[in-house]
Amino acid sequence: MACGQRETITVTHWGVCWKWIFPYPCKKTINVIRYRYDFRPWREKFSWSPFRRSYEGCCGGALFAWSYWTWSPFGTVSGPWVDTTLTYFADSTIGSVENCPFNNGAIG
Repeated sequence: MACGQRETITVTHWGVCWKWIFPYPCKKTINVIRYRYDFRPWREKFSWSPFRRSYEGCCGGALFAWSYWTWSPFGTVSGPWVDTTLTYFADSTIGSVENCPFNNGAIG
């Protein structure tokens, strides 16, 4: 289980390419450095913001909280704990907020 392991990943995105003087849409790839977290269990947290999603999850016996920018027109509610692995690649390291409330990082 990775908790803040630094990795180089390849990210694909749409960009603009040029053929002579004509622009056209094309896919571009770049290598970026990200920090990998494997959370289990995890849950979505309540948020009023239509542009942000917030989560919390356990990794290595610690509880982490993070959020990212996205379109969520009605906000989000606090969801139940999900006992599956969620892999998240963060732009920078995430600080833990407290100990995981579950034994050995698993529900039950």
